[in-house]
Amino acid sequence: MTLEPKMSYVAPVDDTWWLGAGIYLSRPSPDPSVALVQFTTDVNATLAEMDRNLSSAATDLGRTGIAGSAANATLARLAASSPHAEDAVTISPEGRIAAVMPEKYWAAVGANVGNESHNQQALRERRPLMTSVFPAAEGFDAVSIRRPVTNDTEAFLGLVSILFEPSLLLADHADRALMGTNFTAWAIDTDGLLIYDRDPGDLVGRNLNTDPVFADYPELVALAKRMVVDPAGSGTYIFTPTGGGPTVRKEAVWATAGLTGLSGGFWWPKRSDCLPDEDYGIFHRLST
Repeated sequence: MTLEPKMSYVAPVDDTWWLGAGIYLSRPSPDPSVALVQFTTDVNATLAEMDRNLSSAATDLGRTGIAGSAANATLARLAASSPHAEDAVTISPEGRIAAVMPEKYWAAVGANVGNESHNQQALRERRPLMTSVFPAAEGFDAVSIRRPVTNDTEAFLGLVSILFEPSLLLADHADRALMGTNFTAWAIDTDGLLIYDRDPGDLVGRNLNTDPVFADYPELVALAKRMVVDPAGSGTYIFTPTGGGPTVRKEAVWATAGLTGLSGGFWWPKRSDCLPDEDYGIFHRLST
């Protein structure tokens, strides 16, 4: 007899019997590639939806202008369109914040952000872009998707952007993709910066290619360098627990998530790595 997990709901009818109902839970695949595909697909779908909403907002702002009550209404809808969005902003051609929603960020209106490299690029190139991870004024490491705003005569009015915290977005999708499995996940950008780690620790924000904390793990560093170059693949590395114990060889698979195929083209690669349960806590043990 094979036992299968089941989620049940029960409620008392009277003092002698209860009423219940339940559903059988799907059994997770033992193949980490299956979990990785779901993880990557879900992340891509969320990013694509955010960009579609951003594109719609850019069209609306082209009719109303990038500041004022109508612009605020458009930005409010944009910021509320995704649970992962922190705020939505318009930036003038001169590099100043013209409007922002939600209201708690209104103090930023008028601030000069044109000296920031990612804004300089967006204002110069005037095409859809997604930034690399950067320290946002909101107080966390963020990523921003932005689009140019033009009116019906194609005059450039400025930029509209939506800001999110990548670690939270990735955590949400990793938890769902890996639920019930014995896998974990982490993600790096194309510079090797660790932007998400499902295991607890303080290594997010460290660079796997250059940070001394990884110096004793040359195979892990070599794997990270492969991940930066190759959009998908698999590999292994040797890991020795910092607290002692036998050396073990770990297996990893990775894929790339991001946004492609848009007018002007843009790409934000991050490598998502699903590892067996024995890797739980690896970054925590390596942390300093």
